Amino acid sequence: MNESDFNQLREQSWRRKLTPSEEAQLRAWLADHPESLANWNAERHLTRVLEGLDNAPVPSNFTARVLQAVEREGASEVRQAGPRRKWFLHSLLPRAAAVMVVLGAGVLAYHGHVTAKRTAIVQSVRMVSNVSSLPSPEILQDLDVIRQMNPGPDQEIIALMK
Repeated sequence: MNESDFNQLREQSWRRKLTPSEEAQLRAWLADHPESLANWNAERHLTRVLEGLDNAPVPSNFTARVLQAVEREGASEVRQAGPRRKWFLHSLLPRAAAVMVVLGAGVLAYHGHVTAKRTAIVQSVRMVSNVSSLPSPEILQDLDVIRQMNPGPDQEIIALMK
């Protein structure tokens, strides 16, 4: 016998008296599980006390009253859940709007930066394309000779600049 069988026997003892075979199964379970004995004795005593009570008369509209109470409880849960959702939306919407504004400003700033960079590149290309002729690279071949001819700055020119 396992714990679910024990629970089933316990529930059956609430409704009716157990058969001798069920009593034997119950005693075997309690012998194997002494920690359940105190709980079993308390439940058996409670069941006997409840059996001794008189049955209370039930009003004719008992079912209707229970169903109304259930509906009221469900409606109160809906009312309590409603403002909570509204609070969530009221706190979420301004935050989402602020995030969208910041993201939009960032995208516009980046777009402006990229556009300015492209414009500068286009102007540089136009400027270079307007030059009619560039000096040939052969001029640079004689650069070492030119440097050797004039080893230092011209002192007369420096004196005139002062």
